[in-house]
Amino acid sequence: MNILYRFIRLLIYTSIGAFIGFGIAYLDINIFYISVCFLIQISIFVLFHEFMHGKVAEMNGLRFTRLYAGPIIIIREDKKFIKIEKNRLQGTYLGRAHIENNEIRNDLEYDRHTIAWKRVLLAGPKSDLFLSIVCIIFGVYFKLPILILSTLIIDFTMCIPSFLYGDGTNFNNIKKDEIFKTSIMYSNSLIGEKVISEDTKKYLTSRLEKELEEIEITDENIVSLCIAAQTLLFQKIIDGKYSGYKIEEIIWNLRDGNPNRFKKSNEKMYFRGLINTAVLYYTCIENDLRKAQILFRSIKYIKHISYVEKNDFIRSKYVLGIQNKKEELLSHKYRNPIFKGCKSIEKAEDKMDEIVIEYVDKMGFY
Repeated sequence: MNILYRFIRLLIYTSIGAFIGFGIAYLDINIFYISVCFLIQISIFVLFHEFMHGKVAEMNGLRFTRLYAGPIIIIREDKKFIKIEKNRLQGTYLGRAHIENNEIRNDLEYDRHTIAWKRVLLAGPKSDLFLSIVCIIFGVYFKLPILILSTLIIDFTMCIPSFLYGDGTNFNNIKKDEIFKTSIMYSNSLIGEKVISEDTKKYLTSRLEKELEEIEITDENIVSLCIAAQTLLFQKIIDGKYSGYKIEEIIWNLRDGNPNRFKKSNEKMYFRGLINTAVLYYTCIENDLRKAQILFRSIKYIKHISYVEKNDFIRSKYVLGIQNKKEELLSHKYRNPIFKGCKSIEKAEDKMDEIVIEYVDKMGFY
């Protein structure tokens, strides 16, 4: 099934490439001109897409605090853009709206945030559709085939894949998957510039633990369970508490099933994230080096791609006595710069580094 999926995807992208090539040749369009048109258009599409995510968030009671646009960050306060700062290029996003939750202390506030996030996720794709229609109508009316072709290229290479693998997928997950939804609510509460309140943390973690206890582990919900288990396990380490049976069941079920259970390559990062966090848990909380070493073998030779993954992997190698990475941890070199200034995340990451370093010093590995 996985091979068939890859073949179909390859066939689709080949067809799109052929369509673009024939379109340029048939219409006798200068490649330089269409390249310039494409770059200008894609910049407008990305900025408008992300701005609409943020604007709809504000209209529904969430906070829109930053707009990432390539090498710059546009800071927003009181629903106004106030200044521009430099940004370390991510390679992950062309653009990004930084949206923060308000307090979620009960079911009513949780339901309000659910409705808000559904609207936020659809706002970007709706803006893509609007701009595409405007550009095509403009191109037809003024007889500008270069604009029409450039718009279609953006739609097929960015807008449609972004919806299928990003906003659209997340919308459906929030609509149908309670565990994914609660995990995302918790994560989006952490990324605020203000420290998350204890009431919000308690409500969301309790809700997530309850949902985990009530669900069976299957290949269909494996990604959601992985995200939820890592979210809770990280917090358990920070609080110095034991994980509980269900989280451990998920960890070892995933480890025994290996990353091939994840259907998309980008989903495998959740497997790596949970295993790395479990390595920290078994060393720092349960003091069970053997279990940590067994888990580490399943990710030891797998490439870790994103900032967060690299930081987790460095911690794992350091806490197991494999490599002395204390300097890298303290430098914050591999922390995701997108979350710089998010006080709850920075506080949690600092605490995790402190716990890991304390354990390594106690073991005398280096």
